[in-house]
Amino acid sequence: MLYWVFDLDSTLYQLNDEIQFDYKYLNKDNQLSYLLKKLPLKKVMFTNGTLGHAHLCINKIELMNCFHNIVARDTIQDLKPANSSFEKFMKVNNINSEDKCIFFDDMPDNLIVAKTFGWITVLISPNKTIHENIDFHFSNIHLALNYFLTKIITHTNIKI
Repeated sequence: MLYWVFDLDSTLYQLNDEIQFDYKYLNKDNQLSYLLKKLPLKKVMFTNGTLGHAHLCINKIELMNCFHNIVARDTIQDLKPANSSFEKFMKVNNINSEDKCIFFDDMPDNLIVAKTFGWITVLISPNKTIHENIDFHFSNIHLALNYFLTKIITHTNIKI
């Protein structure tokens, strides 16, 4: 099975670095909702935020019906990039070694650990970071999802 795994903060939305975070700056994102809904199979959130924070954010950007599950630090009592957090995440979502995960995150350290589990890693950041364990880099989530959707649509034998 294919799992699309998403971090939340600075991955699914990006705010100006000069602004202190406030929920009032989060707005509906119709394009992101459309792109997420077009992705085949399971979409799961994996965040170091709390479950309450995740629900508030995805409600504000109106993505509640886009995810099959949300795994937060308080649901697994662990934080990325600890190996144990990835193990707990996989257990909660019944992900096994035959499954494929494509992981979108804004933190290179999280992606580096994810790669040790065989995941495909996608850095979402305006800053270019080069590391052998980061497979793809995009400045924002919209570009990343457009790329993967194009790849899926144009290739009948998907090799991601």
